[in-house]
Amino acid sequence: MRFGLLTITLCGLVVLSGCILSSNPQLNWSANIALDATSEDSRFHDDNMHTRGETGPILEDEKDEASQMESDKYTEAVLKWRQPQTIQQVVIKAEEGQMEFFAVQYMNEAEEWITVKEVKDNIRPVYRFTLKNPIVTTKLRLKVPRRWDSRRITGAKRSTRGETGAPSAQEYKKIQEIELYYALPPDPAEAMAAEQ
Repeated sequence: MRFGLLTITLCGLVVLSGCILSSNPQLNWSANIALDATSEDSRFHDDNMHTRGETGPILEDEKDEASQMESDKYTEAVLKWRQPQTIQQVVIKAEEGQMEFFAVQYMNEAEEWITVKEVKDNIRPVYRFTLKNPIVTTKLRLKVPRRWDSRRITGAKRSTRGETGAPSAQEYKKIQEIELYYALPPDPAEAMAAEQ
């Protein structure tokens, strides 16, 4: 008797969770707004997986010591727009080992970089994440360490200490594509179908 009641309860929960999941339609995404951006190297947002753009040096402020330290430790890929853009989904495509560590940042109205995501130990060729709340900005950047400890690249470790100054060629990371999207309002026909 108890086993039968437990089985019926579990079946009911499975059916109920299926109904709840099916009533939540998938988000519809905009066109890739990274295509409309400007940057120092347009190859990392040109909608062509066969081209590879590179991160570049962070321009430092000679009077700001924090800016100089950031420039010594990181490179960046910055996308800019004339008009503010809404961003909710970020997709990064790169060969293994190129974007193992990075931070996604946007510039706020006070012209400060705000980190929305820090990525560590990424080994996927396509890294995708969706922000819970969209951001609105005119600048978005990937801030990438010049060096890091890696156990994945031919078993060797890249040094993280020591040298300063301009990054060497291998410290600039190659990015195949940066894609950015925002959620579109739900289609009224789909919403009505989901309710029925």
